[in-house]
Amino acid sequence: MDYISIRSATPKDLPAIVELENTIWPEGTRAPKEKFESRLAVFPEGFFLAFKNNQLIGASTSEIIDYAPTSPPTSWEFITDNGYIKNTHIPNGNALYIVSLGALSRSGGGSALLSRQKELAQQKGLQYLVLGARIPGYDSYCTSVKTISIEEYVKLTREDHALHDPELRFYTKNGLSLARIMPNYMEDDQESRNYGALMVWKNES
Repeated sequence: MDYISIRSATPKDLPAIVELENTIWPEGTRAPKEKFESRLAVFPEGFFLAFKNNQLIGASTSEIIDYAPTSPPTSWEFITDNGYIKNTHIPNGNALYIVSLGALSRSGGGSALLSRQKELAQQKGLQYLVLGARIPGYDSYCTSVKTISIEEYVKLTREDHALHDPELRFYTKNGLSLARIMPNYMEDDQESRNYGALMVWKNES
């Protein structure tokens, strides 16, 4: 079995990170180099890379925010300062917010990165880990199967009882819970019809 290693990012990694970003994400959801540079400068502790056989297979960035379950973030652009985190990172906040998490292999690199971010939340004594997940199967389902509401779609399951949507399935399998559906959570995400799923993990340690 191939071993996945996680380490912190450095400025020298940025070209490879941008190349990976453009491989993983569709047009409209990709971050340019400038945003990764800013995240690395503001909160390097939350910038992790995943490697398998010395190949970069994943990257994840985070920031610390104040999270209140009754008034959660309304959009990714707002809570992340449009991906730059310069004005939204709150060092004395109560939650780790995942700004980005992308991997070539979600069953390996993605899970390992998410696990490392959970460890960071625990190390810093934060109450929550929070993120806004895409819901990328929604548009294709409505187009190819039948049009249903987003509330109905997020409850759809497969024969194995796992959630139908690949992103939601990934995060729930990794211990996060769906807290709320957010309209217009991310601009230009046509696959999700701009909906986002607020996913939360509570630190019980």
